Amino acid sequence: MSCWYTVQTKARRERLVSAALKRAGLETYCPSIRQRRRREGRRFIEESPLFPGYLFVKLLFAKDYPVIRWTPGLVRVITSGGSPVQIGDEMLSEIRKVERVGLRHRLLGRSLEPGSRVRIVEGPFTGFEGSVEAHLNGGERIRILLELFRRQASLDCDPEFLRPAAAVGFRS
Repeated sequence: MSCWYTVQTKARRERLVSAALKRAGLETYCPSIRQRRRREGRRFIEESPLFPGYLFVKLLFAKDYPVIRWTPGLVRVITSGGSPVQIGDEMLSEIRKVERVGLRHRLLGRSLEPGSRVRIVEGPFTGFEGSVEAHLNGGERIRILLELFRRQASLDCDPEFLRPAAAVGFRS
C-alpha cells in the first residue's frame, strides 16, 4: 500500500522535483502559500512553498524508491532511525487547512523578541510551540521555528496568533 513520505529538495527546486516525480507516475503534494512581497518599491503577491525545500510524495517505498533516488534536485527522503518517516493523512489534512487559510491576515507588531518561546493560540497550528526567529516586513510578520517532522521548520505567521509560552491562557 502506498504511503506519503516527505522528501527534501535542493533550495528552490520543489517544483522541479515534483514535476519529475509526476512524470515517473507518482502523486506529489507541495503545499504553497500566497505572500505579499515587495521588490524595488513595488508590492505584489507571490506563491511560494509553505515548507521551502520539502514536498510530499506518495510511494510504495520498496518499489518506488530505487526509481526516484537519483531524481535531479532531490536530496533525500526524511528518515528517523534509518527508516523513512511515513506522513499520516491527518497531518496532510492539517497542512491543507493551513494552505487554505493562507495566513494572509493583516499583521500587527508585538514585542516578542528573537529567541523567546511562543505558543500558537489560533489557527491550524494551535498548541504548537516554537521560538521567535525574526520579525519580518517591519513587524507585520513573525518567523518562528517549529518542531515538525522531527525537524525544525520555519513558519511566518500573524503575531496575533502568538503568545509568550509562559503567558498562554492570558489573553490581552
